[in-house]
Amino acid sequence: MGFRFRKSISIIPGVRMNLSSSGASMSVGPRGASVSFGKRGTYANLGLPGTGLSYRTRLDRASAASRKRNASRQEDPYLRQELEQEVEALNQAVDDIVNIYLLTPDPRTVHSYSELEAHYRQLMLQPYNVPAPVRPEKPVPLIAPEQPEDNQGRGLIGRIFESASARQDRQTRNIEQWQREVKECEQENELFLKRYQAMRQRWAELYANWKFDAAEHEKKIASKLANIESQFATDNSYFESLLSEVIQAADWPRETLVSFQVNASTSEILIEVDLPEYEMLPTSSVRVNTRGTEIIEKELSQKAMRERYALHVHGIVLRLAGMAFCALPFNTVIISGFTQRISKQTGHLNDEYILSSRIERYLFERLNFSNLENVSPIDAFDKFQTQRRMSATFIFQPVTPIV
Repeated sequence: MGFRFRKSISIIPGVRMNLSSSGASMSVGPRGASVSFGKRGTYANLGLPGTGLSYRTRLDRASAASRKRNASRQEDPYLRQELEQEVEALNQAVDDIVNIYLLTPDPRTVHSYSELEAHYRQLMLQPYNVPAPVRPEKPVPLIAPEQPEDNQGRGLIGRIFESASARQDRQTRNIEQWQREVKECEQENELFLKRYQAMRQRWAELYANWKFDAAEHEKKIASKLANIESQFATDNSYFESLLSEVIQAADWPRETLVSFQVNASTSEILIEVDLPEYEMLPTSSVRVNTRGTEIIEKELSQKAMRERYALHVHGIVLRLAGMAFCALPFNTVIISGFTQRISKQTGHLNDEYILSSRIERYLFERLNFSNLENVSPIDAFDKFQTQRRMSATFIFQPVTPIV
């Protein structure tokens, strides 16, 4: 059911991938306190600076062993302070994930239509900037060696004692050596010339192609210039590239698949997002025990867990809508979120839409982006045309997405 649109990307910036034999998992949160989402569950990872101690506990299922661990440890004020700092950091990391909507950007910061058109014009009308192929230089021929003199190779003693026949042999050897060197020089010059001629011919072909491409580019520029405004208004790929840059640059807590499509002619942005499953969020909170010797967990109620999940998925959809409005000066975002549910009929995982909304820009801009802490992402969708079947206790039922 999911990913009906032509472009799909994965948001992973800010996520530290940990690869192991059991598969990939993801970690988020500050250094020393993080939350890991993986196949084996959701874990808190705590390091205590300066103590050499570390702590790891499962948040999606209470651990009786962790509650009993170190029960006999004596109270230590320094340890209590460190544990409280780590607990605060950890709980804040989880809150940041749940309340992801707090990073929803103000859509009024978008580039104007005229600014994007100017950028598009500059992009499309760039001059031909491919450098011309360099013409090869003609090689300088090697200078042939000079003919040896009659006395070449005759030493001081030879001048006195060299016989006529020995002189004749020496001069013959010198002439033969000279003739070989002259022939080698002529052969090398001939080889250099052939190489140059081949390079010159190849250059001539490349240069002719370069001139043709440059002329064609200028023709295309002239053609584009004539109707650049209408091309800009209908170039969906250009707008989708801008939206893709904004989405992929987001600081996101988990790998999230998003598909989207832009209809510039209707000023609409269509988005689908693969939401996390209910079981992926932590099911408990952590605190320091009364003695200050260990970190213990408190299991959340089922309703509190469902509310936490509802806040998170509504926040994801709200923030993606805000990024879309910030990326493009369009009027409407139609965004739908789906998740994987086990079918009671087949036992297989199926994609089910649980939230779908048609959001008009003028309504979205009414949110107080300077005070999002007092905005409920769940209630915010009541302002928009929304398909949602959620009970008072935050149980979702599948819906038909808006098209």
